[in-house]
Amino acid sequence: MLKIKLTNNEGEYAQGQSRLPATERSFLQSYGYGQMQARLGNEPMYLLAEEEDGTIRASFLAILFKARRGRYFFLPYAVITAEIWPLLLDFLRAMASTLKVDFIRISPLLDDSASNKKFFTENGFRDAPVHMMHPEILWVLDLSKTEKVLLKEMRKNTRHAIKQATLGGLEIVSGNSPELLEEFYRLHSETARRQHFVPYPREYLNAQLETFGRADQLKVYLARHEGKYIAGAVIMFYGHEGVYHHGASLAEYAKIPASHLIQWEAIREAQRRGLAHYNFWGIVENAPRHPWAGLSFFKQGFGGQSRRLLHCQDLPLTKKYWFNYAVETVRRIKRGY
Repeated sequence: MLKIKLTNNEGEYAQGQSRLPATERSFLQSYGYGQMQARLGNEPMYLLAEEEDGTIRASFLAILFKARRGRYFFLPYAVITAEIWPLLLDFLRAMASTLKVDFIRISPLLDDSASNKKFFTENGFRDAPVHMMHPEILWVLDLSKTEKVLLKEMRKNTRHAIKQATLGGLEIVSGNSPELLEEFYRLHSETARRQHFVPYPREYLNAQLETFGRADQLKVYLARHEGKYIAGAVIMFYGHEGVYHHGASLAEYAKIPASHLIQWEAIREAQRRGLAHYNFWGIVENAPRHPWAGLSFFKQGFGGQSRRLLHCQDLPLTKKYWFNYAVETVRRIKRGY
């Protein structure tokens, strides 16, 4: 008989994650991501699905967030099967009652299908009012091909941009030192001001570097032109994939295809590590006026295909959830989503 229990044993948790198909392992469900959230003041809970004989069948990361508008558990990119789901949900409900949690939120790493949606609605979940907690349309590149084939399958302009950047004297610097992250943060902040989005806090990026950098699962990439850093990216290397998690660039150097060369170098690194996919993270489709339209066009130029995930799901537990629902709905509308 299966049971759900808490653990702080990294080895046990890793066993559960290893039971997932390689293509379904996200750094957002890693033990390290929980430790990163703890550094930011949130409370990770590591959950195991275990047989009576001690065999670990699965593991899940749930994070307790304590916001003014409500306390909630969040499971980012969780993969939940029909067999384990009832046990996990009962366990989370019990924990929520003890910890005075107002709702449970899940961004499932499940395809957007009627059957997967039914899986949640039958258990009282509803679409979250947020535009997204994490990307829900991913752009993914298959890395089983040779470099020659990857280049051939790119958009012609993208391929030309990489060649132009290679011949143009750009220098790509990569590593996981605090100094490189500081340079990236400067570029990231400038990009946020220009494109009118809220940048990741310095504390978030520092915690990400401290957690994943020491395991060589994170690299900062910077492009330097005539001694000045003009573009950058933070790339995760975890499980089966490389992930383009953060990006930045200076507007005055827009004609220099620095970001193209950064992405190409990160793709090549993912191949050298034997990873199956390069995940460009979120895109939008058929939305030419969306703030991400240009970035999506850039990512799609490298070749690949989209994967649509089920929208973030909420399970209301107390009346306070509806206050949170109203606040997040207003924010979403103001941002034009």
